[in-house]
Amino acid sequence: MIKFFRKIRYNLMDQNKTGKYLKYAVGEIVLVVIGILIALQINNWNESRKNIKLITAYKKSLIENLEQDSIVIADRINQIKSDIIKIEAFEERVSNAQHPLDTILKIARFEYTFNIYISYHYEKDTYEVLNSTGHIGLFSNNLIKKLKELNSLQDRALFSSSQTFETYRNNLSSYSRKYPFSFRNNLIKDNTIAASEVWNNISKSEHATEFNALVIAKGDAYRLALDYLPRLKKKTNELLSVLRKDK
Repeated sequence: MIKFFRKIRYNLMDQNKTGKYLKYAVGEIVLVVIGILIALQINNWNESRKNIKLITAYKKSLIENLEQDSIVIADRINQIKSDIIKIEAFEERVSNAQHPLDTILKIARFEYTFNIYISYHYEKDTYEVLNSTGHIGLFSNNLIKKLKELNSLQDRALFSSSQTFETYRNNLSSYSRKYPFSFRNNLIKDNTIAASEVWNNISKSEHATEFNALVIAKGDAYRLALDYLPRLKKKTNELLSVLRKDK
């Protein structure tokens, strides 16, 4: 094709048809420019198709992450509320007991749940990939803003839960050095001779104050969790709704 056009140019020059040659040269330039523009348009179209596929894949992954987070957060809220109801019932029993130290001892030995329901992790893999690759820029400014807001709230929630868990764990560690309780990897099991010997030789008043500190630490952790978890749940579900609509 190039040889064909070049031959035409040479023929026009040989025939001294300068005017026609100039018109032809301009026409050829226009054709080249049009060709370049078409090539660029095709390239842009291909890039647009690739970006659309990327956005679709990322949105699907984000939805999966957020759905999992939403389930875990809702479950955690329910677990916390259920545990708080138990703690409040313990408090009422102790307040009304004729022998409160014995009641506290019974609660600690046989009824209290030493686990604490705290969120330690959120599904942030997709968001982190978006940031590390720069692909977060493929999304609209509004969606980017919502993603960043949720990530910031998740970070604050994780920090708060880590702080309160550390306080509870320290109290639990101190308690476990003196009193056997039902937990995995425990050599002094409940309802064993070893456990009875320990419990029969403790100071009930000292045990009551240490157990009370443990319960207070858990209560503080739960109060803080019930401040940020509902907000986190709401923000997560709002973002899920936006992503599902844009699919």
